[in-house]
Amino acid sequence: KIPNALWANLIQERLSNVDCIKQGWILEGFPENQEQAWMLQSSGIFPRHVGKQHKVCVPVQSRSSFLTVFPVEVFHTTFDWPSDPLVQQRLVKPEDLSEQEVSKKLLEYHRNFPEIFHMYQKVLKSINADQPSVDV
Repeated sequence: KIPNALWANLIQERLSNVDCIKQGWILEGFPENQEQAWMLQSSGIFPRHVGKQHKVCVPVQSRSSFLTVFPVEVFHTTFDWPSDPLVQQRLVKPEDLSEQEVSKKLLEYHRNFPEIFHMYQKVLKSINADQPSVDV
């Protein structure tokens, strides 16, 4: 586990690079809690948009059993299956996505998201993720 202060410093350092300044940036899965959000703000990092994906609750075993991984990409077996047969053959199930791990992450997310999104309520966008990825 990486300390929050280190995360904030690493992100601040990266976002100060010319490419991020000119082209913008996206943080996925961060901040995970209110402390991390405060650290970003105290470092002068204020996103113009914050997206919150929502979907109909699907049983955890369904979520984890439909995910497969390619070295740097994640595919959903129903909504985001790769068209290339060679890629399909190389897909593997991620070892760290057991039902218990997914349940734990979802519980933590639901516990933390109200305070995080409250901090970003003026720039928060809600996205319907209960549809194919191309539409999301």
